[in-house]
Amino acid sequence: SPLIASFIMLRVLSLCVLGLAASASGFGGANVARSRVSRSSLARMSDAYGASHTSFYTSEEKKDSYETLDQILTQSMSNVELRTLIKEQMEACVKITDALRTALVTVEGTANSFGDVQLTVDVIADKLMWDACFQSDLVKEASSEEEPEVKPVKPDTGKYIICWDPLDGSSIVDNNWAVGTMIGIWPESTGLLGATGRDQVTSIVALYGPRTTVLVALDDGTYEFTLGEGNQWICSRSKIQIDKDAKIFAPANMRSAQDLDGYKGLIDYWMENRYTLRYSGGLVPDVYQQFTKRQGIFANPTSGNAPAKLRLAFEAAPFALLVEKAGGKTSDGVTGGSVLDVKITGIDQRTALCIGSANEVDRFNSMVLKK
Repeated sequence: SPLIASFIMLRVLSLCVLGLAASASGFGGANVARSRVSRSSLARMSDAYGASHTSFYTSEEKKDSYETLDQILTQSMSNVELRTLIKEQMEACVKITDALRTALVTVEGTANSFGDVQLTVDVIADKLMWDACFQSDLVKEASSEEEPEVKPVKPDTGKYIICWDPLDGSSIVDNNWAVGTMIGIWPESTGLLGATGRDQVTSIVALYGPRTTVLVALDDGTYEFTLGEGNQWICSRSKIQIDKDAKIFAPANMRSAQDLDGYKGLIDYWMENRYTLRYSGGLVPDVYQQFTKRQGIFANPTSGNAPAKLRLAFEAAPFALLVEKAGGKTSDGVTGGSVLDVKITGIDQRTALCIGSANEVDRFNSMVLKK
């Protein structure tokens, strides 16, 4: 009968899947190549059950050896002083990593100048960043998102202005989700106020998750470094390139879709075309994935009822430099031009932002901004 035939077919499929799983796990001496074939076969078999294949796994191959931070900086950062400054800032990220591993997420009992309640980990991370700046001979002035004013550090001898968000993701860190640090570095010739993001000499973004990884803008592109054994940095990705097309989307500030028909239509487009949603509510992990997956789009438009929250100097500019150096594109969410060309006129200046794969940024400009 049809019922019996269906039962037999399901039984055969189950046995096939079990056999393939055994092969994939290495039983019977299966080698790596055979495991890969088995996984792909499993994927095809799951089609019978309507399973969705919308995940994007890493394509990075294991290497026999990895270049160190010093080796990469020698090859790809011609400015010797910037090599030193980058290492100093990355050392602060090591210390923040250690603090996050041990500090409890509790309310500090204080608020920053924006009225945001400060967490203990915010205060610790910010102090570590200030310590790194005051211990450096190269920092002329500095500004933190927690204290948004440009403060003198080494006004007579320093050569660079540093601007940072010490720990982005305060609303999700208590969940033990990934959070990060964003750092922009400007030369004394431009300063910060009156400059643009394009004037940055480098930028750094650290992601604190199961591992600590850092993106750095160097002379010839964007590089990723992973914190390894003994707190030593190794280069895990070189000259990263973000594809022009994407199938991963991270839609921020979705409240504005109630006011912006174009944004609502764009979200509908992504869903109707079966893009994969990858959004945590943390700017660092939500944009950082574009470098590991080599594709993606993050959109944060604004409206009257859902105003801009992202800060140009502390958040948008540092990430935009990294993305554009990797072949991606950005939009200021107003004119459709690069957010790197927006002049910084205030420390607390906010901005809309779309950032990621070039063709998707163009789609945002077309559908949301009508540009």
